[in-house]
Amino acid sequence: MTPEPDSPPRTITANVNLNLSGTPVEAKITVPVAPFPLPMLLPTFRSLAETIIEHAVEDTKSEGLTISCRSGCGACCRQLVPSSEVEARLIHDLVVDFPEPRRARVLSRFAEARRRLDEAGLLEMLLRPEAFSDDQLRPFALDYFKQGIPCPFLEDESCSIYEERPIACREYLVTSPAEHCAQPSPETVHCVKLAAKVSRAVNRIGQDPTSRFVRWVPLVLAFEWAEGHPHDLPPRPGPEWLREFFEHLTGSEIPAPAAADPPTERIELDAEGTARAPG
Repeated sequence: MTPEPDSPPRTITANVNLNLSGTPVEAKITVPVAPFPLPMLLPTFRSLAETIIEHAVEDTKSEGLTISCRSGCGACCRQLVPSSEVEARLIHDLVVDFPEPRRARVLSRFAEARRRLDEAGLLEMLLRPEAFSDDQLRPFALDYFKQGIPCPFLEDESCSIYEERPIACREYLVTSPAEHCAQPSPETVHCVKLAAKVSRAVNRIGQDPTSRFVRWVPLVLAFEWAEGHPHDLPPRPGPEWLREFFEHLTGSEIPAPAAADPPTERIELDAEGTARAPG
């Protein structure tokens, strides 16, 4: 697309070239120049996550391993899922738009999950998840799993919102036998390692970069959280959203695109070898 000489382009394309722990990630992302709300970028974030996941799956296959996850195996749907705030609001709106009686059924599952968490003494901590330290989160997640509380969207051991599920759900894959997922431990369940986690980068958007705490929302409490936090981050221009996201993803500073006259339609986002695979 060639802009008219006296008018700025309505969109801008980012050429993304990343090297994440040896994993090349290339993409062309077109975004509006004018400010827009963050939820509009969720499809882009999901697509990038799928690209990183595909590389990890290929690496896994090259090592002679096989992904165990299959439709109808819902053990992981009883785990503590950290959704981003933008995804929590999406889930809220999704449920509100469900026709009856589906909406009532899903809301009753949210309510039952909350009741069981309160009964188990886990609710108070989950209401302030950003306060978890790394040392606290793993044992808490195991305690959560022991309760056997299904995700409110789990139906017939499959995800009923598969296309809209949080990115963290997409990033969870295992190579160990599926039966081990019912009683997970570091010794029995082997997760596929990703070069970088898009879910963590999305969680950090709009947050204080100097804070050691990262805000996130337990999926099981997403509906009520969004009820109390209905307002998303203020709209921002596309290049600003992308630059912050990729800085969180790679752990390196990405300079703002140089100003041009007339405005350029393309920006470059490059990072080499700066992201490490999560532990």
